[in-house]
Amino acid sequence: MPANRMPLPSMRVCVAALLLFCAPPLQAQHEDRIWGRVFTEGGEVHEGFIHVVRWRAAASWADVLTALKEIPEEHYQDWLNATRDGEPHVGTVELKGYRITWEQKHPAFERPQLSGIRLGHIAVLTIGEEEKVHLVTRSHRDTRFEPGDTVVAEDAVDVGAVGMWGWVDHMMTLTWSWNNTSLRIENQGRRIEVDGEDVARIEFGAPLSGSAHGSPRLYGTVEDRSGRSFTGFVTWNRRQVLESQSLTGTWQDVPELANPWESDEYKRSFRFSEIRSLERTPCFAKVTLKSDTVMELCYKPFESDPRPVQISDPELGLVEVDWDAVRTLRFEPSPGLPGYDAFDGGRLLSGTVVTRDGEEITGRIRWDADEEWSWELLQGASDGVDFSIEFGYITRIERQESEGARVTLRDGRSFHLTGGYDVGRDNRGIFIFPAPTEGAADGAVEDPAEGPGVGKPEPEGRYVAWEDFHEVRFHPVGKRGAGS
Repeated sequence: MPANRMPLPSMRVCVAALLLFCAPPLQAQHEDRIWGRVFTEGGEVHEGFIHVVRWRAAASWADVLTALKEIPEEHYQDWLNATRDGEPHVGTVELKGYRITWEQKHPAFERPQLSGIRLGHIAVLTIGEEEKVHLVTRSHRDTRFEPGDTVVAEDAVDVGAVGMWGWVDHMMTLTWSWNNTSLRIENQGRRIEVDGEDVARIEFGAPLSGSAHGSPRLYGTVEDRSGRSFTGFVTWNRRQVLESQSLTGTWQDVPELANPWESDEYKRSFRFSEIRSLERTPCFAKVTLKSDTVMELCYKPFESDPRPVQISDPELGLVEVDWDAVRTLRFEPSPGLPGYDAFDGGRLLSGTVVTRDGEEITGRIRWDADEEWSWELLQGASDGVDFSIEFGYITRIERQESEGARVTLRDGRSFHLTGGYDVGRDNRGIFIFPAPTEGAADGAVEDPAEGPGVGKPEPEGRYVAWEDFHEVRFHPVGKRGAGS
């Protein structure tokens, strides 16, 4: 060989170089993970990837922060004006010939309603008293920050919370006890856990360039017994959300032992990163590992089935599939999307409502006398699956004469849903208000004498009761893609 001839690189070097060249950027791999700055009651500040652990877990921007919501008094008064000429509901009891009456909220408004918001829409979350939280959405406050900067002052949080709309101001209560929740914060290999009772405020933002975390978010496709498939970020048993977490069960194939669950020797545990798929069986599940090993696991006879499999579908919202309605669950690599920039913090809903008589009314919409933002969730059920669909992804809702409503999404999917307030007989009706002028403050309309959006009171809206409703066609809102 001539002395000036360079040796060819080895095959190993070529493959390594090719993989390095083809690998997605580090930032893209982690864009789906929640990133933020956590301020504690003791004055400490921790910044990094956030994993909400205990009870209802969350680790991606597409995950839903589930909450109970009290309907604002002004919304309730609008409903009274439309349905009862403004007269309050009166409670009555008769006792020993005496009748006692008192004013009370109508039964349809007495209890807080289940609601939620995807974490990507939130800019700032501040913990209040009695486990209540103040929220500022991204449409009201941008939260891009650099290390060491404080982008949202305390007074800005208070102003933003009041300025959004009524229920954010001391009206949102987490469904789980905040004090029984903890946050695991990870940054460049350093991990710290903060108890929920020590958290004062969280500021959310996109991960800093070059940041890396230890474990990807669980991702996959669940197929239900009706043959429908849902793909997105997977939450197992409401607690496991990362590939580094584990699935446990009891090995069934122990012929010499009648009750294998009575011995710890027969317990099996697999990291989700090792699992290719689960197939529901009467005992529990047939587990197929990526190594092609197949094993059937069981639960103890007196234990209930796992909690519903949750899928945070970026193009829908959240679905919960009861375990007995699951056919298969296939795990797939996380695509690392959508990132924080895919969410816009929400916009007011608008569209055209059509009555049973064929009248069409166009304007700003308040659904079920309550939901009026694109980030809010429409809830219903269908054949063992509970849906929480983000209004921003809905193009059409049609009331069905038999029961419930057909909900059509932007991507063409359509579901016949029943149950609850949103798509059933308990729906409290639909309000349609004149849409605000573009560029005006929310709720303000143009006064020709004073210019656009100058503090003129909003005209009274039209009210359509559920039994008089035929369909609604929503106008597109916000960004295209996740969270619009």
